[in-house]
This record gives sequence, structure tokens and C-alpha cells, in this order.
Amino acid sequence: MAYRSAPLKIITQNCRGLNIPERRTHLLQELRKKHVAIAMLQETHFKEGSTPTLRNSHYPNNYFCNHSTAHKSGVAIILAAELEFKELERIQDSQGRYLFLKGIIADKIYTIATIYLPNRRQAPFLRNTLHQLEDFTDGILLVGGDFNAPLDPTLDSSTGHSCLPQHSISSIRELEALRLVDCWRTLHPTVKDFTYYSALHNRYSRIDYLLIAEEGLSHLLGAEITPATWLDHGSVEMELNSPLYRPKAWTWRLNEALLLDPDTKEQIHQVLEQYFRENDTPEISPISVCEAHKSVICGTLIRIASQKRRRSCLK
Repeated sequence: MAYRSAPLKIITQNCRGLNIPERRTHLLQELRKKHVAIAMLQETHFKEGSTPTLRNSHYPNNYFCNHSTAHKSGVAIILAAELEFKELERIQDSQGRYLFLKGIIADKIYTIATIYLPNRRQAPFLRNTLHQLEDFTDGILLVGGDFNAPLDPTLDSSTGHSCLPQHSISSIRELEALRLVDCWRTLHPTVKDFTYYSALHNRYSRIDYLLIAEEGLSHLLGAEITPATWLDHGSVEMELNSPLYRPKAWTWRLNEALLLDPDTKEQIHQVLEQYFRENDTPEISPISVCEAHKSVICGTLIRIASQKRRRSCLK
């Protein structure tokens, strides 16, 4: 199977609850609008055994890790339909704090991990989680999550400090075992930008991170933080220049109902009449004229269909 090189867009997002159907619909629409291939979500607030539907034709493949007894925490990994993924193994936390997913994309192994740290004792929880992830990891490792603490308070906090003691911060930053790199900070070494505002502490912080193993860093095309809109956390997004992603080629199909509309048939007649009047000349070969007129018809029908959709939306 042939794969062509194309940007692989990855996002991490704290959702702060997706039990309301409108929020799930909004999330999937936003992922599609951004052409996201892999979404790592935190705080879905789904309960084990009662996971709502979070899929559509563009994102049919999703993996959940929910809290065993309550509607809180919860993480998920959402994969686009274009990303042909073969699952090998997964590990999930009974409290809905992390989900590790291992699989094959274009004959290469990827390990994808989404993590949601508690707002207390972040350091020991992350340390134990990363130890498990180290034993589980194969291939290229991608990690996204809400760490509930800045990795570098000097740059990742508007006040320049954190409520966590320094030894805890140092422990959280111990990512060397998995050779993980902060994608956004790698491209913006001195910039201050934030993903969350705490009204309690009157402080902006960057507590949401996308990390990649060092061996995958050469594929990194870009990384950005997008401001919070309908959610209280901004998202972190990155693009990898990867041959492992194969978007489906868009093919146009004729809506045959257009040919039953007298106005549409009249417009096509006028367009073709003008086309042949301007192009059926001795300077242009008949074969070229015939082949090109197909594109003219196609473009006209696409324009008419688009106009009809816009009018129907305005009603």
C-alpha cells in the first residue's frame, strides 16, 4: 500500500466534560475543521459502562479510559478515518487518568499516550505513569496531556512561579528516561504562552503539553497553542511531516437531482453555448475542446450546488 508524505496533525485538549451531546458535536466539528488526525483528550467525564457516542464518519475510531465508578476524569484517543491504524495493545487506568495505545500505521509502530494528572501529588503520579509507559512503549512515542502543573514555572506561568515546591517540579520534569521533548517549547524556546487561567490563583499557566520522543523530533513541522474558546483550556497542536498519513483523495460526485431542475439545465446550456462559441476555433484542436468542456460542466455544477446549499442554510 502506497503512502504519500503529508502533515500529520496531532492535538491535546482538556474538554472538562463531554456528557452533553452538543459539546461532543462541537468537538468533532472542530477536529474536522482543523484536519486533526490524532486527538488526545482529557477530562471526558465518562463513567465506565456508560460511555456516550463520540464518533462520526470522519472520526469512527476512538478509544476510551473512564473512571470506574464516577463521572469524572476520563481520557480518550480519537483517530481520523484517513489514519489506517491497526491496534496491537492498550493499557488503561481504572480511575481514568491515562490511556496507552500501541498500533501500526503504514508498517511502523506508534505508541500514543494521553495523560491527565491529578491536581495534587502530580510528581509521584507522573513518575509511576511514565515507568509503566517506558515498559509499554515501542516505536515512536507521542504523549499528550494535562499535567496540572507547569514544567518550567519561569516561562510557563504568568507569575513566574508555581504553587508546587521546587523538588516536585524538578521531579515532574524528569522525562529523560523516555527521551521525551516538549514540542512547543522546542520551537519557541523563550516565548511565554499559556493554556489555562486559574481564577483562584489569578494566574495563567501552560499546563497542557504535547511531547514526542527525540527520534521523532526530526519530523516536527510546527507546534502552536490555540486560545480557549468554548472550553476553559487552550489546545496544543503540532504537525509532523510524516509519510504515515494518507488522506483520502477528494472525488466529486454528480448530484443527479440537479439535472431535474429546469433552471440548472438552462444555466448549463448557456455556459456551454458560450464556451463553444469562444473556444471552437481553428487554432484549438477539437479533441482539446471536447476534453476541456467536461471541466467546465463540472465546475458549473459544483458552483450551482454550492449556491443551493448556501440558500438552504439561510432559510
